[in-house]
Amino acid sequence: MTRTVKTIPSPSRAPSVPKLAIVVSHPIQHFAPFYRALTEDGRVHPIVIFASHRGVEPYFDEGMQTMISWNMDLLGGYEHVFLPEADQITSSRPLDVNNPSIAAELARQAPDAVLIYGYNQLTSLRALWWSRRNKIPALMIADSELKTPRSARTKLVKGTTVPSILKQFAAFLTVGDCNEDYYRRYGVDDQRFFRSPFTIDEDTYREARARRVALREAVRAEYRIGEDEIVALTVGKLSERKRARDVVDAARRLKADGAVPELSFLLAGNGEVMDELTKTVARENLPVRLPGFINVDRLAGLYAAADMILHPSSRDPHPLVMSEASCVGLPLVISDRVGAAGPTDIARQGENAIVFPCANVTAIADAIGTLARDNSRRAAMGARSKDIFDELDMRCSVEGAVRAVKHAVSEANRKPEAAA
Repeated sequence: MTRTVKTIPSPSRAPSVPKLAIVVSHPIQHFAPFYRALTEDGRVHPIVIFASHRGVEPYFDEGMQTMISWNMDLLGGYEHVFLPEADQITSSRPLDVNNPSIAAELARQAPDAVLIYGYNQLTSLRALWWSRRNKIPALMIADSELKTPRSARTKLVKGTTVPSILKQFAAFLTVGDCNEDYYRRYGVDDQRFFRSPFTIDEDTYREARARRVALREAVRAEYRIGEDEIVALTVGKLSERKRARDVVDAARRLKADGAVPELSFLLAGNGEVMDELTKTVARENLPVRLPGFINVDRLAGLYAAADMILHPSSRDPHPLVMSEASCVGLPLVISDRVGAAGPTDIARQGENAIVFPCANVTAIADAIGTLARDNSRRAAMGARSKDIFDELDMRCSVEGAVRAVKHAVSEANRKPEAAA
């Protein structure tokens, strides 16, 4: 395989347009639309440098227990390159993503700034080191937060190492309130924050919003969901961390209560507890459907068919399920361990979201039951979800990235003058 793969000709750029090298582990379905939008915007010239081919070809996802082949274009519409080691890297684990060639590629590209996803992969650290050595400003984007429980030892290690790493970055593309709290905890000042939410395939979900009535009817017919059923949708891996059992336990509690007989659950995904949950649902005749893994080209239809989203995860920094559900117009019912909740984030308590204590099945059942019984509140929260998404959509992401790059480049250009 040749080292460089471009899907569009490298456009000529004016000297005033900064070149941004984006270093990322592999093509990711949620980020490809962002790269295209940044390219189309034109105020920054992006070149995406991939450490591996993972995602381009079908692969087995251990967490989902499924062969995955993304039914979407991951590489079209933006300039990109795969590093020479890409064929050998088949995992996104921190120590596995290690591309010694990143320094040579960055030197070849000669960017004005470098955007790096996090700091825990070796290739990311190599890119950061190259940036520092060559006095090119580095920017970071990640979804780190403080909600995840950490051991005393982990807190001690992070407290002594993370501040020194974060000092090396000129700017941060922040994805939400909890993300900004994380950076503050480790000494980053707000002047280096530029809100740039993680993106979704926005065109697909906006189309689902526009066609929701027709999609709702078609998908409900496919899954034999009655017109009057109130559906709580969960999307994700059926794993211990995602607490898929809590969905089934809440369904059992609500069925026993009997207050909302038309309520049902749609648990989309696959994983380690799939067989167990399938047997439990069948044995107890619970109002839960388990359709298995749903690919991205069909997922928007599930949101259109649902009435609310339920996300009970015990650890989820900033799941894009929240953005997808909000774009279509669903109320959000989420665990307090989900890092997407905040006054200026996608999930806003009391506006479009109900936040419950993680693992509290009674609280989950109460929240779902309350929304199921109150049509007007459900509609108002769904409408608010759409408004909030429109505040934090692709335009916000691109604008934040452009501002961050221009800030970092401007600061880097001023430093030599100050020193002189």
